[in-house]
Amino acid sequence: MRHLFMSAAVIGLAASTSVMAQTTQRAGTEGVQAVEEVLVTAQRREESLKDVPATISAVTAEQLDAMGPVVSTGDLLRTVPGVRFNDLQSTNLSEVSIRGSGTQRATGADSGVGLFVNGAYVGSSTLGGRNFRHMDFFDLERVEVLEGPQGALYGRNAEYGVVNIVSAKPKFTDSGYVCATYTGQTEQTKVAAVVNQKLSDTVAVRLGAQAIGQGKGFFYNPNSGKYYDHTDGWIGRGQVRYRKGPLDIDFSVDAQDLNLPSFLNTYVLPAGVVAAIPLGLTQSKYEVGHEGKDGVHQQAQRAMILADYDLGWAKLTSTTMATHWISRQNYAAAIDLATLAKLQSQGQIGLYPFGQTSTVAKDRTLYQDLHIAGQGLGGNLDWLAGADYLLQHDLNGTDSATTPCTLRVGAGVCAGTPTQHLCYLPLATSAACPATFGNFGTSARAPLRNESVSAYGLLRYRVARFTFTGELRYSRDDKSASQTTVYLYTDTQAAAPAAYDFESDRLNYTFTAAYRLPVANEPLVYAKVGTGYRAGGVNARTSSPYAPNPFRPTYGNEDTTSVELGFKGNLARNIYLRLTGYSSQTEDAITSITDGCTAVNACQKAATTFNINGGNVHARGVSAAIDGRFGLAGGLLTASLNGARQQARFVSTPGDYSGLPLVGSSVAQIPKWTASSTLDYRRRITGDVVGFGNVSYQYQTGGVQDSVTAATPAIWLNDVEQVNLRAGVDVKKIQAAVFVQNLTDQSIALLQFQTSGQPLANRYSTPRTVGASITYRW
Repeated sequence: MRHLFMSAAVIGLAASTSVMAQTTQRAGTEGVQAVEEVLVTAQRREESLKDVPATISAVTAEQLDAMGPVVSTGDLLRTVPGVRFNDLQSTNLSEVSIRGSGTQRATGADSGVGLFVNGAYVGSSTLGGRNFRHMDFFDLERVEVLEGPQGALYGRNAEYGVVNIVSAKPKFTDSGYVCATYTGQTEQTKVAAVVNQKLSDTVAVRLGAQAIGQGKGFFYNPNSGKYYDHTDGWIGRGQVRYRKGPLDIDFSVDAQDLNLPSFLNTYVLPAGVVAAIPLGLTQSKYEVGHEGKDGVHQQAQRAMILADYDLGWAKLTSTTMATHWISRQNYAAAIDLATLAKLQSQGQIGLYPFGQTSTVAKDRTLYQDLHIAGQGLGGNLDWLAGADYLLQHDLNGTDSATTPCTLRVGAGVCAGTPTQHLCYLPLATSAACPATFGNFGTSARAPLRNESVSAYGLLRYRVARFTFTGELRYSRDDKSASQTTVYLYTDTQAAAPAAYDFESDRLNYTFTAAYRLPVANEPLVYAKVGTGYRAGGVNARTSSPYAPNPFRPTYGNEDTTSVELGFKGNLARNIYLRLTGYSSQTEDAITSITDGCTAVNACQKAATTFNINGGNVHARGVSAAIDGRFGLAGGLLTASLNGARQQARFVSTPGDYSGLPLVGSSVAQIPKWTASSTLDYRRRITGDVVGFGNVSYQYQTGGVQDSVTAATPAIWLNDVEQVNLRAGVDVKKIQAAVFVQNLTDQSIALLQFQTSGQPLANRYSTPRTVGASITYRW
C-alpha cells in the first residue's frame, strides 16, 4: 500500500509538472499556481516561512479541513516530516515526539517538545501535560512545528522542537460558519459555530462554541453498557479585539468540559507465563467486561491577552495567559467477576476483579512574555530582546484499590471499604471471606510548584546574500514537590512523607548562517548549531533504605546540542522543496528505573519507580518534503510528499545503577521511518458548484516501544499505515462532504505489554470510520 500510494503521489507530481510545462508553453504562465505564502512566528515575530533558516512546517486550518475531522493532536501533525504523535487512546497519556525526542512511557518528566498556544507555554509536569487539550485546536488559524533545539527563543522543554497552535483572531469583517459532522460507526455528532462581527473600525468580536455527543463506540464494556472510547461535552471561546493606530490587542477567554476516551488493555496471555493464570487468557479486542469505572473527565478554563504596540522604531509584543485545568481518569482491571469465576472453575487463581485506579491532575499556570523587536542599519540588522515568566502549581493524585484479602481458588473475593466489608463468591462452592480484611489500597497526593524565569535575545545581520543569526537565553528553574501516601479510605500513612527541591540555571544558544543561492528563485541553504534542555525535577516519593538501586530524590536537566544543515526554496514558482540533515548529542538523558525492591527481598515491599539521568544519547536523521500546486484538467491540484529517517541510541550509561538502557539500544518511541503524502484536487463543475477530493496517507515503521534493558527485551513498534479520504462539493456558501478515516481498516496494537519477554496485553487502534459533514459559511 505505501509503495502504491507514494508512487501515485510522485507520478501525480510529475504528471502535473508536465501539464504545467505544456500549458506554460502555450500561454505563458497560465495554469501555474504559485505555492502559497505562509506567515509564521518561529522567531517570535511574524515573517514568511520561506525566509526562516530552520526546519519549519505550517499547517493551515484550510489544509486540516480538507483532510477531514480533527479528533486528536495527531491529526494536526500527520503531514509534518519526522513528527510522531504517540496515541495511547487516552488524551492524558498521549504525547508528541520530534526527531530524536523519544520518551520512555511513565517517566513523569516534562516533554522534550515545547507545547505552545499563541506563543504561551501550555505544557506541564503533571499527568496530561505532554499533550494539547481539545480547546487548543478549536477554531485555529494554523499549526507551526519548529524542529531541532529551540531552547534559545522558547526556553525549557523545547529541547527537540516546538509545536505552536495559533488560534483564529477576530477579523474586521462580518463572517462566520456553522459546521455539523456525523460519524456513523460511533454515532458521534459534532456541531461547531463561529461568529465574527465587526462592531466598529476599532473593535471586532469572535464567538465560537462546539458541542459533541456520541451514542456508540468501538471498545465496549457489556457490564456497564458503556463505551471506553466515548466523547461528549462542549468547548466555548469568546474574543474581543481592539485595533487603533499603533495598538492591536486581543482578549480571549475559552473553556471546555469534556468526557473523553479512556483505554482498554486486552489480555493476550499465553499459557505458562503468569502463575495466577497458568492456562492463559485471550480476550476480544473490542469487548471486555469489568466491574470498575472508566473514562476521562477534563475541564479547562483559560484567559489570554495578546498585545502589539508599534513604536515606529520597534514593535512591543506582550503575551499573557492564565489557565486552570483538571483532568480526572478512571481505569480498572480488564476482568470481571464472571471471568474470575470461569478461571477459578478451571483451577486458576485469576486476577482481582475489583482493582481500580483513579487519578486526578490539576494545573494552574500563569505565563507572561514581553519582547521588543526592531531593525537597524538600513534594514540589514534585525534585533529582538525579551523576557518571560512561568509559574505553575500542579497536583498529581492517584488512588489505587487493591484486594484486602489474599486471592485464592475456592475462597470468597473481598471488596468494599473498611466500614462496609463486601464478599463475593465466584463459585457456589467458594468459602466465605475472612472476618478480618487488610488494607484496601493506597491514596497518594503530590503537589508541585514550578517557577521559571528567562531573558533572551536575537541578532540577525544580512550582508549581500548571507544572513547570520545569533540567539541567546538565560533560564532559571525552581521546582519543589512533596508527596503524602495513606491507606485508601483512611488517614493512616502508608509511607513516610517526602519533600524535595530542585534548582537549575541554563544558558542556551543558537547560531545560524544562511546563504541565498544566485540561481532562479534564490533558494536558501543554511547551517545551524543550537542547544536546548528538558527541565529536571523531583521524585516526590520514598524508597526502602535496603533498595538495590539507591533512590534519588532529584534528577538534573537533559541537555541537547544539535547541528543541522538544510535547503529550502522554490524549484519552480509552484514547487517548494525542503531538505534537512541533523546530528544531535543529548547528555544526561532522563529515563525511568525502579529501585529493585520486591516483597521477597530485603525491602519487603513493591518497587518504587523514579527518574534518573540515565546516560548520553546520539541522534541523527534526514528529512525531505516537497509541495506543489498545479493546474490540472481545469482544476487545481495541491500535492505534498515527505519522508524522514531518524535514529537515536544510548552511547553511554552510568555504571552505578542497574536497570538502565543498554548501551547501543534505541531510544524508546522513535520510529526509524516516517512518511506522509497528501493529494488535494478542486475543480469547478458548473456555475456555483465546485467539487473537491482529498487523499492523505501516513506511514511509520521501525523503532522500539520501551527502553531496552538487561531484563526487558525490545518490544518493536508496530508499523502504522493509514489512508484517509474526503470528497464533496461547494455550492455557494454551503459545503457538503463525506469522509473515510483508516480506509484499509488497519487495527494494530498501539501499546504492547509483556512480562519476561512474553506477551501479556495489548491496547489497539481505532478501526475504520465513515461520516459526513455540512458547513455553511458567510
